[in-house]
Amino acid sequence: MNLLVVGPSTVPLRESLSPYMKTIIKSLHRTPQPQDSYHLLSRPQQVVIFRLRTGHNRLNQHLHKKLHVVPSPMCSCGEAEQDTAHILRDCRSHQVLREEIWPLPESLHNKLYGPVAALQRTTNYISRSGLQV
Repeated sequence: MNLLVVGPSTVPLRESLSPYMKTIIKSLHRTPQPQDSYHLLSRPQQVVIFRLRTGHNRLNQHLHKKLHVVPSPMCSCGEAEQDTAHILRDCRSHQVLREEIWPLPESLHNKLYGPVAALQRTTNYISRSGLQV
């Protein structure tokens, strides 16, 4: 710890700095973060995107493998494990809705990390599908 000697006692350097100096020092150490469209969404939309990105969600794969609260990781369509990629790309139970929201093919990466409009389409899809993530 850095100390500042003030008379007969020592004061931690952090306490001796003015608020203005603290602001300057903090700004020097901040590295610019790349802009993520995620930050432009509403809080509920951010939660959906974050859960889909990380895989920490209420889809069967996570509930089965990590939490052991459902008997199987399989999707109700029976084709594959119910995970983010399956729900957003392949699940035949939601194919009509998926084609309505994304009339043209769109990459999984763009659905999860793309511009704000792409992220809003993804959250709209999840909301309209009735899935809880």
